[in-house]
Amino acid sequence: MSSADRSEEAAVQPDFQGFLDNARAFEQQMIDAQSDLERAVVTGRSGDGTVTVLTSGLGQLKAVQVDPRVFDLRDARQLQDAIAEAVRAAAAAAGRLAQQKMGPVEINLY
Repeated sequence: MSSADRSEEAAVQPDFQGFLDNARAFEQQMIDAQSDLERAVVTGRSGDGTVTVLTSGLGQLKAVQVDPRVFDLRDARQLQDAIAEAVRAAAAAAGRLAQQKMGPVEINLY
């Protein structure tokens, strides 16, 4: 085999150390992003502002806050709707945050 053939063969063979380094960097990015999401707190509110839900960036429920004026209305259905709306808003906010944190992560396999 000529030196030109060996040189061409070496260029074609994958750089396994580079691949492993990229895999480790990717893993660390995922760990960092997950840690950031666990510590983050996102908020969701009902349209009428009577219910606020706090979740982690991973969507884990942290707190539900209800404005006391809803009890004056004595409308259980309205309160249920407000809670559901606030939970959906918090889930959407957590999803957007996760996309921000995970979106820039690049997989480079070469």
